[in-house]
Amino acid sequence: MNLPELSARRGVAALSVTQIFSWGSSYFIPAVLSRPIAADLDLPIAVVFSGITVMLVVGSTIGPALGRRTDRIGPRDILVAGSVLMALGLAFLGLATGLAGYVLAWSLIGLAMPMVLTQTPFAAVAQLMPHAARRALGWLTLLGGLGPPIALPLLAALEPVLGWRGTCFALAAAQILICVPLHAALRVDPKNLTGAEGEPAEGERGLVDPVLRRRAFLTIGVAFGCTGFVSWGLPVQMVNIGEALGMDLALAVGIAALMGPAQMVSRGLETAFGQRLQILDVGIVSAATIAVACALPAIFGAGAIVYAACVIGYGLGTGAMTIVRVVAPLAVFGRRGYAEIMGKLNLPLNLIFAVAPFALSASLTHLGPIATLSICAGLTAICFAGLYRLKRLV
Repeated sequence: MNLPELSARRGVAALSVTQIFSWGSSYFIPAVLSRPIAADLDLPIAVVFSGITVMLVVGSTIGPALGRRTDRIGPRDILVAGSVLMALGLAFLGLATGLAGYVLAWSLIGLAMPMVLTQTPFAAVAQLMPHAARRALGWLTLLGGLGPPIALPLLAALEPVLGWRGTCFALAAAQILICVPLHAALRVDPKNLTGAEGEPAEGERGLVDPVLRRRAFLTIGVAFGCTGFVSWGLPVQMVNIGEALGMDLALAVGIAALMGPAQMVSRGLETAFGQRLQILDVGIVSAATIAVACALPAIFGAGAIVYAACVIGYGLGTGAMTIVRVVAPLAVFGRRGYAEIMGKLNLPLNLIFAVAPFALSASLTHLGPIATLSICAGLTAICFAGLYRLKRLV
């Protein structure tokens, strides 16, 4: 292994670490700290969780412009600035005394979101390892999946000792002391479009004909919008759906917990063996898996075994689809302008992600679990059709 490749692999490993810290310092905060925050700030629990919505909406607004800048100057300085900005948002969160301060804090975290959580780290990986971008992106996504089992227990352990405010300050310190140095140490040349020993960079040219780029962009946007609605909205309802299907809380929680391992298994399989298939083929299979899994209770009834199969199938499909959403734009449109493309895609997608949990919660309340899962199956079928159409375009 030559020194540049070793350095690139270390860079991907460093980004995996900062992904775990950054997701743990943002998306997972309400999951553990919502009750003490609500009690201290005199806010409803639903308002506390709406911080995630604020983050997604604010982050989506700067995505395209940030992507263009990333393509032009490279990701390192943006990653560093994002870590500093997230630390500032966490500090403001720890100092919040009411709704205004709470929203301001999540707005700052939202500005940091595309810098350190989504498009910029992916662009950094594509530039660090241009000759093996798909596998490297898969590893980043796979290792980033360790965020929940690390972040949730850590937050739960810190809160009784430091309080929720002290926990926010500790997370802010971690951004400055851990994430900033790791991001600053990255050596990325955005103009380097060749791989090892001069071989063409993976995804350099893109699969789609330039004349068809606009049609391909709209197709992939609709496909990812449909599956993203399901993948962001359904996980938080898995336990509630199990109970609505007639299971007790312990059984519903146990079945819902099968989703995480299933996602990790499918991500690992895609990362290890997915190179044998074009990424759009992986997306088509993943979408079909999710659609069939969500349809199982409507077809075979509401028993625990059927629901467990539904959750496992859903986890397998969404785990691989997470990698598809990152890699497919690179493969279809090419590496030049990849960060900008991701920013443009994330603009509508983040808005959809923000709405999805509320929409599926309302669906479960008013339509019931079978109808809610059937809606998810239908949306994922649209994703299947879109990716199949995109495959024909390229």
